Amino acid sequence: MKTEKEFADYFIDSCRHDPQFKEYVLNVSKTYWVDLTTHLSGYFGYEDRLAITQKAAELLSQNLENSTTDQAWSEVIRNFMANNQWGYSTTNTKPAVKKTEEQKIFWRFFKYAWAFFQSMIILKIAVYYYGLESAEHPDEVSVGWVWLFFSISVGSLFFFAYRNRNEKD
Repeated sequence: MKTEKEFADYFIDSCRHDPQFKEYVLNVSKTYWVDLTTHLSGYFGYEDRLAITQKAAELLSQNLENSTTDQAWSEVIRNFMANNQWGYSTTNTKPAVKKTEEQKIFWRFFKYAWAFFQSMIILKIAVYYYGLESAEHPDEVSVGWVWLFFSISVGSLFFFAYRNRNEKD
């Protein structure tokens, strides 16, 4: 789960309620995280956010059985604030988002495609251009440009190979 929609769906699934409160729970699920955390500075980790979501849904289920719909969610928010965020602490850094398998495959392909494009297209054009210019006009164009772009091309391929040497499938 990474998106707000996924967390909202998890909130709805965790909340055991009568069908008569379905619309109310759907409305609460849209803004539950903002309602709980607007007064806080910092971020909760992924596991903490899941636990907070589940506890909030359980408390809302209990409150819907015992009180009116107007007070049920307000009591959950008060409980969250009164009990010091239910013991969960915030961090100053935003937690890293876990990549899906499709995202990993895309970025792996993108790295290989970019390495190919960079070394075989962009840098080769520069090598060919300056090579031909220095061959036609040896006094005007320095051969150093050819060697510079050639070394950048070879160096970028070696750097790519070194950086991806431990990549496992």
